Amino acid sequence: MCSTCNYRLYENKNGKLEKSLGMGSLLIRCDLNGKSYKLAVHNEPKSEFVLYRCPTCGNKLY
Repeated sequence: MCSTCNYRLYENKNGKLEKSLGMGSLLIRCDLNGKSYKLAVHNEPKSEFVLYRCPTCGNKLY
């Protein structure tokens, strides 16, 4: 597990864990138990899509 997919490093926001990716507006989100990872654009609720592997290390996220 790398710093991108380690959900223990994420911030808790409204019952979901969230972390910014890079310097842009991309976010990675997951449930409080580290399941259901999603990639999204900040402030765009319909931009989410499910991630099955970490974009950095390739670790399975399900």
